[in-house]
Amino acid sequence: MAAVLKSLIPLAALAAAMLLLPSAAGAQGDGGPSQPKVANLKVKPNGLSGGKARVASRVLAIGRLYPFVANQTVRVRFYRGGKIVKGKRVEVRKLPDRNVGGFKLRSSRLTKPGKYRVRVWKPPTRGQQGAKSKSKRFKLKFPSLSQGNRNSAVGLFNELLRKRGYHAPKGDKFDSGTARAVMAFRKVNGMARTMRATGSIFRRLAAGKGAFKLRHPGAGRHVEVDIRRQVMVLADNGKPKHTFHVSTGKASTPSDPGHFRFFQRQPGYNSIGMYYSVYYNGGEAIHGYKSVPTYPASNGCIRNPTPNSKFIYDWVSLGMSIYVY
Repeated sequence: MAAVLKSLIPLAALAAAMLLLPSAAGAQGDGGPSQPKVANLKVKPNGLSGGKARVASRVLAIGRLYPFVANQTVRVRFYRGGKIVKGKRVEVRKLPDRNVGGFKLRSSRLTKPGKYRVRVWKPPTRGQQGAKSKSKRFKLKFPSLSQGNRNSAVGLFNELLRKRGYHAPKGDKFDSGTARAVMAFRKVNGMARTMRATGSIFRRLAAGKGAFKLRHPGAGRHVEVDIRRQVMVLADNGKPKHTFHVSTGKASTPSDPGHFRFFQRQPGYNSIGMYYSVYYNGGEAIHGYKSVPTYPASNGCIRNPTPNSKFIYDWVSLGMSIYVY
């Protein structure tokens, strides 16, 4: 019996060793498992200048995947800081005469300041391994603008002025209406009283800053005049809706501070050149005038630019409150 057991031990060891070896078929590659190909992934934003994209542009992300394997997709995402601003899964397509796949995705319109980056993730498949890649960070360039400019950046600038409660025109042209809105913005924010639209103003607007802060947000639909800053605000629902640069009473004939109500309307021009006037305190009124300097210059009234006067006149109603301070 001992001799029989002794003869079986080498056979058992040999069987165990055979289990650890690949099959003959697998060793020859016939029917054995195939290995997914390595994925070499790269992506970059196209069309930058000095590491910056022009504000209001739509940046194109271009990527490459090597080697090309059919039926692969990648997930492309644009980030601003840690927040996704656009993301989409896109197909990888073979580039002509090369064993390389390509993909691309255009961002949404980029308007907010901050650091942007493109990230790409390729999920693993049976044909190709997974991979990740990211671009270098880039920022937005906010240009200075001038009267007469007409482009998408001006269109965004006008839109941002309106969002922050300034009376700016619609459209993509920098006209006199945009210039007056810039003057109002500068007055509100304690800047030099000019009509220059600098890149720093553009950036502040895009960051959601620079709006007039109401002193009477709970007063419903009303008007506020800030004598120190020489601005007038048409307000509603606790927010500044239309902010204008104005000229109040000069030192010898100052505008009276206080809470008043509009009591009389006078359309068109009167005999002394007041245009579309609405009276609120005796002979004091808000009205258009040919001259609206950056400093107090009136005889007590609130002068506003003539091109804005009809709009203001139509917006104000009799009995409405006006706060002058």
